[in-house]
Amino acid sequence: MLAWRPLTPVDETRYVTVAWEMWQRGDLVSLQLNGQPYGHKPPLLFWLINAGWGVFGVNAWWPRLLTALCALLALGSVARLMRRLVPGRPDVAAVAVIICATSLYWVVFTGAVMFDMLLTVWVLLAVEALVWAAAGGGWRAWVGVGLATGLGILTKGPVALLHVFPLALLWPLWRRGVPGSDGRPLRAAAWYGGVFGALGVAAAVSLAWAVPAALAGGSAFQREIFWSQSVDRIATTTHHLRPFWFYAAGLPLLLAPWLIVPAVWRGALAALRRPVATDAPPGLRVLLAWGLPVVLAFSAFRGKQLQYLMPVMPAIAGLMAWALCNAAGRLRAFDAWLLAAAYAGLACALLWLQAQPRAAIWFTADEWPWVLFSVVGLLVAAVLAVLARPPAGRGPVSAVRGALLLGSAAVVAMLALLGGVWHAMSPKYDLQPMAQHVAAAQQAGRAVAHVGKYHGEYQFLGRLREPLKVLHGRAAVLAWAGQQPDGSVVLISTAPLGGGASAASGRRPEFEQRYRSRWVSAWRASDLAALPADAWPEGVVDDDDDEAVQAPG
Repeated sequence: MLAWRPLTPVDETRYVTVAWEMWQRGDLVSLQLNGQPYGHKPPLLFWLINAGWGVFGVNAWWPRLLTALCALLALGSVARLMRRLVPGRPDVAAVAVIICATSLYWVVFTGAVMFDMLLTVWVLLAVEALVWAAAGGGWRAWVGVGLATGLGILTKGPVALLHVFPLALLWPLWRRGVPGSDGRPLRAAAWYGGVFGALGVAAAVSLAWAVPAALAGGSAFQREIFWSQSVDRIATTTHHLRPFWFYAAGLPLLLAPWLIVPAVWRGALAALRRPVATDAPPGLRVLLAWGLPVVLAFSAFRGKQLQYLMPVMPAIAGLMAWALCNAAGRLRAFDAWLLAAAYAGLACALLWLQAQPRAAIWFTADEWPWVLFSVVGLLVAAVLAVLARPPAGRGPVSAVRGALLLGSAAVVAMLALLGGVWHAMSPKYDLQPMAQHVAAAQQAGRAVAHVGKYHGEYQFLGRLREPLKVLHGRAAVLAWAGQQPDGSVVLISTAPLGGGASAASGRRPEFEQRYRSRWVSAWRASDLAALPADAWPEGVVDDDDDEAVQAPG
């Protein structure tokens, strides 16, 4: 699956570029993007990428493999945590791991060069340490909470605190739900003293990098790491604005296929109808106290992205696993046939799309065989889903077997879509050709400029050694072209620029390729400056992104 996923702009290419510039400079403290200070994310992911490059050499596969390994580590932590919270029920722990590993959420972000899977590892370790502390783990447990949270802060910033410390503060609501804590009563003063101590350890770990980096980066960088990436992201940001119900609408898709399995809902509704008689283990209180406040808090924040909730996916999976494994939620034949029908219906929808004239917007005739590959894979997934119907036995083994088959069907379906539909579309997201053109221009001694906000898309892909000049507007391009007539100017437009008025003027780009629904082209500066006003590219895109680099410009 990793082979089907090129580094995708703008996030993955940006983050690997930061690691690449760290590698070039040999500076593990100050982060840079396009030669300018980069304070949008802490350094731990970049350190780990550089560590792997030190062993394997600079390559594009290690950053993806790194986050895939994080996904495996997280699944091991999920199994340990669920065995602790639901003792005597190995089926619940096994199904929780299956749900995590086979949900669309997990599959999409496994191997994605982003921070959320690594953050999930640290959050899980911190939650495990909190449960240990509640069971009488003493100061060693609190040091574990602090270290894991501090590493989480070094991964994605102060947001790691939000994933861990609400659970710690809600201890009175779940302390009796931790097996092993009975007979070892903890006083509130001792517990909250441990919370305060863990917070101090987390602060010490994170500040060990933040203070030297702030001193080296200057006042603007200090504001970025201490304010913009914490308070501003929560209260005043103007980026990624979403309504309050954004996660409520998005999670059902990301938790596919499990949220459309009727057995999960039957088990959950049975527990709500009979809260006293239900066999729900007390340890589930921990999962509720962990997941619910985080989901509500992130829903209240102005800026929202689907991946922000990845660290609480294990809590959701644990609750769903118990619902699927309890007596009322056991799989039935209807559940298997429903998922099979969903996969078969999706396959039919792709076949129908092939017959539509407008489908050419997304797929060319040469790309349709890959779509047919997806159709076949979806039909295989439908067969696997049918096999998940329960056998005569309806015990724990049956629940795990059914979940494993449903999960296998889900993975086959997602791999079919990634290997078919996504493979057909991926050339539109692959900026390697343009990056190689830019690299060749730099190697020839030509200056290179980028029109509009620059996200570092070409630095790592082209292994560039010099930053790009960032320009805004035609006047800036004309001024720069006067200084660098032989330079190369890269711009993104909403339509191809190799024809039309520009071609009629005798001026064409040196290189042009498709990019998403847009086009990216490279022009000799003198040619671009010589275009008459009516041939000047009117559809030039100047993306608004809070992590784009505007300097030097």
